[in-house]
Amino acid sequence: MVVIAGSLATAMMLATFANVVMRYIFRSPISGVFELTEIGMGLVVFFALPGMIRRRGNISVTVLFDRFPAALRRGATVATDLLGGALCAFIAWRIWLQGERMLRVGEVSMELRIPKGLVAQSMAALMAAAALAFTICAVEALRGRIGGATGQVR
Repeated sequence: MVVIAGSLATAMMLATFANVVMRYIFRSPISGVFELTEIGMGLVVFFALPGMIRRRGNISVTVLFDRFPAALRRGATVATDLLGGALCAFIAWRIWLQGERMLRVGEVSMELRIPKGLVAQSMAALMAAAALAFTICAVEALRGRIGGATGQVR
């Protein structure tokens, strides 16, 4: 998923570059590049999220956490991972429902006529993958394979 996110970012960069060249040199911008960039940015974030979670790349505040006994650190890590998974699952569900509504009313992007509901449901599926990533992290922490908020392998 991270490779897909990077590929999307690269494609957006190249499309934006080509659009700038076409606009300022040939006075003929490429139609729909702004819209593709809008959609692509959202997809980049959602594609990268599960990988970031699995690598424990999320921001952690460890002011007190490092002073906890190991068992309490493990318990807190499991609890926060499960909470993160539950929140991601809830958000995925709500995005999915919004996508259904958009599909039902036929909402599409302005220039390229891309169905916004399909984009939203793709993001919902990726958010569900993020929920799964949090759950896997919780299981690893429960087994003692991942240490605390810093994510150090033991």
